[in-house]
Amino acid sequence: MLSFIRRHLDPAGRLGEALFGLIMALGFGAAVRLGGEEANNRALFIGIFGCNLAWAIVDGVTHVLGALFERGRKARLVRDLLSAATEEAALQQIGKELDGPLMDLTSPQERLQLHRWVLEILRQGGPEEVRVQREDLLGGAAASLVVLVATLPIVVPYLLVPDPNLAIRLSNLIALTLLFLLGMRWGQIVGGRSLRIATGLTLIGVVLVVITVVLGG
Repeated sequence: MLSFIRRHLDPAGRLGEALFGLIMALGFGAAVRLGGEEANNRALFIGIFGCNLAWAIVDGVTHVLGALFERGRKARLVRDLLSAATEEAALQQIGKELDGPLMDLTSPQERLQLHRWVLEILRQGGPEEVRVQREDLLGGAAASLVVLVATLPIVVPYLLVPDPNLAIRLSNLIALTLLFLLGMRWGQIVGGRSLRIATGLTLIGVVLVVITVVLGG
C-alpha cells in the first residue's frame, strides 16, 4: 500500500492529505468533548472513521477533477499557441508560462532558445486529449488511502481502551505525535530545520483544530 501511494502521489500531496486526515480526526474528537456530549467509544470510532472515509472519497474525486482541469488548461494553451498570429506572439505566451521558475537560472538568450524548443515540440505533438486517464484514477485512490492511513492509528484507542475518556486522550496524543512526525518528515524533504518545522506544524494543527471546532466543523 505504501509503495502504491509513493508511486502515484508526490511528497507534497502525501503530506497534505495526511495533515488533512489528522486535522479532521482531531477536530471531530474535540468538537464532541466541547459540545458536552457523553463520550462513547463506538460513536467516536464510527464518527471519526466515517467522517474521514467520506472526506477521503471526496479528496480522491477532487484529485481526479483537478488533474482533468489541469490537462484541459494545458490543451487550451497549446491550441492558443498553435493558432497564434505570429511566432513571436507564441514565444511570448510560452515565456509567460515558463519564465518565472527560469528567471534566476538562465540568460534571456537561453530562455528564448528554450521557448523555441518548446514551441517546436508542441507543433509536432499537438494538444493532448482531455480525458480522465488511468494515472488520474490511481492518484485519486492514493490520496484517499493517505487520509485513511493517517486516521487508523487515531481510532485504535476506541477499539482497545474501555474507558472512553482515556481513549480520547490517547487518541489525541497519537494525533499530535503524528503531526509532529509529519513535520519532521516535511523538514527532511525541504531540507529545513526539522525540529522547528515539526513544532510549528503541530502548533498550526492545534490552531486549525480550534478554528474547526469554533466554526462548527
